[in-house]
This record gives sequence, C-alpha cells and structure tokens, in this order.
Amino acid sequence: MNELYLALYSPSSVQRLIDFLKTVYSASNAIPVIIKPFGAAAQVGVPEAHRISYKLSKPLIILPGVSDLKQLLGCEVVYYVSEEGEEVDIYAFFKEAEKKKTAIILSSGEQEPSRKELEDVKTLWFKDLPLGAPSIVIAGIILYEATRMKNINH
Repeated sequence: MNELYLALYSPSSVQRLIDFLKTVYSASNAIPVIIKPFGAAAQVGVPEAHRISYKLSKPLIILPGVSDLKQLLGCEVVYYVSEEGEEVDIYAFFKEAEKKKTAIILSSGEQEPSRKELEDVKTLWFKDLPLGAPSIVIAGIILYEATRMKNINH
C-alpha cells in the first residue's frame, strides 16, 4: 500500500482521541489524522496527542475538514466507513487500494460528517466488521488487516 491515512472525524472526547492515536501508532502502516476536533478533544486532547506523537517520533495530522485529505495530503481516494455504506470485502479493498494514497475516515460516534463533506467520498462498510462496533475497534481491525495484507504481498 502506498500511504494509508486513518482519520477520526470530529471527536470531542479526549480519551477517544488518545485511544485512537495509540491504536494507529501500534501499527506501523498508517498515519493518524484527526479531523475537526471540538470541545475537550480540541482543547486538551490535541495538545496531548502532539505530546505523544513527539515522544514516539510519529506523525500526527490535524485537519479542519474532510476535503483537506485530498487538497492538502493529496489522497487519491477517500473512504468513509459507515454501516449504511456499500458492503465491501476487506481483502478486495486493500488489493484495490494497494497502489493509491488512501484515506479511511471513521466517525468518532459523536458527530457525523454532513452530506456536503462526503460529496467526493466513497461510503463503505467492511463485510466482516461487527455492527455497532466503536471506532477504536474498527480502527484496530482495519490496521490488523492492512498489516496482514502487506505481509502476504511481500
């Protein structure tokens, strides 16, 4: 896979933001992105996240909007993971995304992106993900499968 950005959309919980960051950092194949943090996550969580990323010498990207994934980071394709999305096999997904700069957006569970924000974004759901799973669990599964696919292909 070229580059994988795993994004958490609009968290307000400091703990959810930090848990997401630690989950992404546990896998070496993704770069964490926080989009539109608000409330305590913006005031306390973002500075703490920067502290953790600096301490671990890992990248961290904070963006004001979904469109910045393409405009600033140059992602070729952006996906939003939602139970209402088209069901996709995770292995087929990673096979297709393998040569592209890809971003996957997960909802923090606190605020969903608007239709306007998702205009140029493909909405999908990975077939074997448990329904109702929190974003941190989904992030862990995605990163595990991405790592597995990378190891199988090399």
